Amino acid sequence: VVLNTVLWLPVAAALWSGVAALLVGAACPGAAPPLGWLCDRTIALLQWGIDTARLLPGSYRWMPGPADWWLAGFYGGLGILLACPRLCPPRRWLAAIAAAWVAVGVCAPWVSRDRPHVTCTFVSLGHGCGAVLRFPSGATILYDAGSLTSPAWATNAISSTLWSQGVTHLDAMVLSHADGDHYNAVPGLLERFSVGVIYVPPGMFRREEVALNALDEAIRKAGVPLRETFSGDRLRTGSQCRIEVLHPPRRGIIGSDNANSLVLAVEYLGHRILLPGDLERPGLDDVLAEEPMHCDVLLAPHHGSRGSDPPGLARWCTPQWVVVSGSRTFKVDQTTATYQSMDAQVMHTAETGAVTVRIDDHGVSVTPWIIGPE
Repeated sequence: VVLNTVLWLPVAAALWSGVAALLVGAACPGAAPPLGWLCDRTIALLQWGIDTARLLPGSYRWMPGPADWWLAGFYGGLGILLACPRLCPPRRWLAAIAAAWVAVGVCAPWVSRDRPHVTCTFVSLGHGCGAVLRFPSGATILYDAGSLTSPAWATNAISSTLWSQGVTHLDAMVLSHADGDHYNAVPGLLERFSVGVIYVPPGMFRREEVALNALDEAIRKAGVPLRETFSGDRLRTGSQCRIEVLHPPRRGIIGSDNANSLVLAVEYLGHRILLPGDLERPGLDDVLAEEPMHCDVLLAPHHGSRGSDPPGLARWCTPQWVVVSGSRTFKVDQTTATYQSMDAQVMHTAETGAVTVRIDDHGVSVTPWIIGPE
């Protein structure tokens, strides 16, 4: 608000010089270059002012946009005042009402609400992974956050999903393993959301890599506790929901980062969601050697790769739904056919957009963001 009073002059200059370049340039081509230069310089000045101001402590805050009910009330009220001017209260009362309504819209996301259900939203990130888990206690956990596309794009996609649900704080992040398409959005998210703790598998930061070093630096800069977790641990959600870590063991296993992926089993009201990261052999063999564990929803390991042994995994956990978080270019036809042959319904985020799983008293429902034709 304060910055607007300073930048209104370059805003006006950019607007008028841009319009003049279009109008005058058509009639007098020689005048277009200097007008275009002026427009370009004033826009650069605007950007410099914004970049400089955002470095000041407390100069801005990331937050969700207003809810639909708030927008309906705001524009509905304006419509009534325009249609019936006689109903307009005195200016001081109108200002007070407007200020109160703005305060309601800003504070609403921070009001805790009981949620008698669990939701898991698989964000559409192309070849990547990001699952937003929300619990009856109001706690929110993000499982993985990355994509092979631009980290900024992945950050925006996950941020939009969180804000659409009114989330401004993450109680925890869980990073399944040390592949960039599962964590490269974390630095950007740490600038927009407060985070309680970040869980990683044992030894994730032992390897020296530029991307991992940048991730470690971003976590340290944000002051978020970093903790290792392994099989046998349980993550707290403050509700009757149980989150159990199935893999890897405390010392890890001999194999790739994928083989040491953090595998979570999220259980609520007798229903289960299984999140296995990029699990592959020999870690996959360790998991399949345990007692079979039925799940209602399975995140297909390694974006639906055939190397994740779809037949063996499907026999072990007998999923009713399988979600593939991947891109159109990564072919998963055989994997899809395998799960379907075992009576599982398969959804691919590249085709359906985000997929939301809801567990409540009525059971499990799975809803894609994009509803295709019947």
